[in-house]
Amino acid sequence: MATNPLNGIRIYDPATANQPASTSSSSTSAASQTQDFLKLLTAQIQNQDPTSPMDASTMTAQMSNLSMVQSMQDMNSSLAALLAQMQSSNFITQSSSIGHSPLVASNQIAYSGTGSVMLGGNVANAMSDLTATITDSSGNIINQVDLGAAPTGMKNFAWNGQDSNGQPVAAGSYFVQFMGTNANGAADSSTTAYVASPVVTVSKSADGKTVNLNLANGMVVDANSVTQWDS
Repeated sequence: MATNPLNGIRIYDPATANQPASTSSSSTSAASQTQDFLKLLTAQIQNQDPTSPMDASTMTAQMSNLSMVQSMQDMNSSLAALLAQMQSSNFITQSSSIGHSPLVASNQIAYSGTGSVMLGGNVANAMSDLTATITDSSGNIINQVDLGAAPTGMKNFAWNGQDSNGQPVAAGSYFVQFMGTNANGAADSSTTAYVASPVVTVSKSADGKTVNLNLANGMVVDANSVTQWDS
């Protein structure tokens, strides 16, 4: 008794076509797809017109297309595995940054009460004179640092944790702002403040694609966004 070579091949069902795909149906293996293709090819050969049989080159082309699809699936799987390994390696590498201090765009200084803090200003317009003003959480001026002329780019300096009288300040939150005089002689506040803060932990984003640095000042930054480190 002859068997139908089309048995087992999925067909279009309008009643279920728009239903969400189940987990099992969405993960059809390459082997299953190959079997479906061979069944279709067998059915095509068995039902071909005897007066106009299938051209051998057509069959070869179909087999070649199947092989190409399988190769692409294998390549995608390999690339996904390689990406996962790279992400894992990057996570392990970034964990060595714990205790070191990246400079990130922020004007908030989390001062520990000892030592100095590396600060910086990303100068958008060349300045004939640039001044950094450090204030406390109430807006009171703690200290001002004259940085002199500043070309475009990063201008770094270390604040020693002292006020304008040379007295050490208490641990707490402070802020830095930059004001300069540009080439036209006008006051210019376009310089972006950068503050160094130690990395306390390293974590992955929810999708696992990004490595985040959790800083002592409470900020969370993408490790790939850091362009300058203090130590």
